[in-house]
Amino acid sequence: MRKILLLMAVLLPLSLFGMNDENEKAVMKIPLEMQHRNNHGRNLIPITIEAYYYGLMNTIITNVFSDLGEISLTVTNHSTGEVWCDTFDSGVQSQAVTPISGTPGWYEIVYTTAAGEVYEGSFNLN
Repeated sequence: MRKILLLMAVLLPLSLFGMNDENEKAVMKIPLEMQHRNNHGRNLIPITIEAYYYGLMNTIITNVFSDLGEISLTVTNHSTGEVWCDTFDSGVQSQAVTPISGTPGWYEIVYTTAAGEVYEGSFNLN
């Protein structure tokens, strides 16, 4: 009986990830573009960073697919002025979790690698 309750306690929260909360997706991929170091245009090199917003936990999940060294992350809600900063070493951890407020607004996310590469993206929360 305890095993069943434990299993339900673990699996029940996972079932909520597919549900919508007030017409907002519970998991939203944030499209990222790599900018040139000199910001004179776009680069066509494949993106090695993926970012997702998890609405149920109000977090940004970052996945890095190669060792880019230390990565700085800045998330800005341009509607409220809130800013969150985080730094992690992609050689040590390939995934980072950054909690944000989840306040409605237009958000911009910027990743800067140790080599000076800049990845930018934006998303909107209603």
